Amino acid sequence: MRRGPLVVVCALMGLMAFLPSGSVQAQTIRIGINAPLTGDIPKVGEGTKFAAQMWLEDVKAAGGLAVGKKKYAVELVLEDNESKAESAVKVATKMITEDGVLVMVGPQASKQAIPAGGIANNYKTVMVTPWSTNPDATKGRPYVFRACFLDPFQGPVVANFISKEFKFTKAAVLYDVASDYPKGLAEFFKKAWEGLHGKGSVVAYESFTTKDTDFSSQLTKIINSGAQ
Repeated sequence: MRRGPLVVVCALMGLMAFLPSGSVQAQTIRIGINAPLTGDIPKVGEGTKFAAQMWLEDVKAAGGLAVGKKKYAVELVLEDNESKAESAVKVATKMITEDGVLVMVGPQASKQAIPAGGIANNYKTVMVTPWSTNPDATKGRPYVFRACFLDPFQGPVVANFISKEFKFTKAAVLYDVASDYPKGLAEFFKKAWEGLHGKGSVVAYESFTTKDTDFSSQLTKIINSGAQ
């Protein structure tokens, strides 16, 4: 079983334990789960939902969530962001302005987490994204956190691994230009690779759009580029 989503929820609750007790006004703490239950990555949303529900069972068994010297009941507000940026923004706005959540878990993907994080930060509501690796999700946003590595870390790690393990010096990149995660990762990989092997060592830098099915043009260019 993948424990990632559960670890994120537990980490968020650890953060909440350090909140001043005066910041919790209600007797019940409402936690928003902004998840992709449908769309491109429904299994990600499903895992997040199940993890949150498992954690909630533990909280209830413990008699509530301890914040300071007091225990509070917890209610989950689960909403589907449909794996879409605009839906993630609507969900975040609704959770904060209508549902009154104290904190929000998700969105997961950078494409949704970046715009939703702007909403959370503007309303001074804590948000934790489980795996948005794009720096823009948290940059300049003191109320937005992540539970994963950044693209600027991952890109160089991949570049160094390929260089040392396979002794390659010419690389090709094929990425989804419509999504912030692969777009950002591709940029940082290219920068790191050229830092190791010189400008022009990424001999093909090709893109596609989500749901494309024909990659023949890009693959032909990659094959002819001399990439190893």
